[in-house]
Amino acid sequence: DNRVMRLITLQQAQLAYGHVPLLDRVDFSLLEQERVGLIGRNGAGKSSLLRILAGLESPDDGVVQVAQGLRRAYVEQEAVFAPVARVFAVVSQGLSEVRAWMTQYARGEGDLDRLQSLIEIHHGWNWEQRVHETLQRLRLNGDDLLGTLSGGTSKRVALARALVQAPQVLLLDEPTNHLDLDSIAWLEDLLLDFRGSLVVITHDRAFLDRVATRIV
Repeated sequence: DNRVMRLITLQQAQLAYGHVPLLDRVDFSLLEQERVGLIGRNGAGKSSLLRILAGLESPDDGVVQVAQGLRRAYVEQEAVFAPVARVFAVVSQGLSEVRAWMTQYARGEGDLDRLQSLIEIHHGWNWEQRVHETLQRLRLNGDDLLGTLSGGTSKRVALARALVQAPQVLLLDEPTNHLDLDSIAWLEDLLLDFRGSLVVITHDRAFLDRVATRIV
């Protein structure tokens, strides 16, 4: 169906570590509003593939095509935060690019028309409100110090930092690690409400059954 937009396409992607081929001529397309569960044995290259989809790594060979202006957000398996950082500041990092544009704009630096339209496209003027709303949705207190939080709450902070960007593609590596059953059910609901596309690595079969529209 040509009407469904391809957001990210890999063609003949290859990636090796030393002599070990992780990805061997892989073809993959992520479509709009698709929720893909990425499964495989440990060491099979799932995280590497996710990082390539996130634009954080490049394949050794092959083609990666990304829809123009696509907003991607990636949440790694174990996010590392400064223990003295506050939750509000960490989640705001998701909007650091938008805030940099606003600083430039305020100083009158660069192409002001272009900056203004970028800020508007990314809904930058009300960024603080967006952070507060995201914290509320993810049941987080912006004043808490990261060093005082449990693994599960830190995971929610990493997710909040991704969601505040209003991404069209969300890439999650083992998001249910450290989460109890209630938190996993809550995360499933959150992802079912998410309007963009999703690629998630997980070993949690029940989670996949509820969330994924297809398995790779």
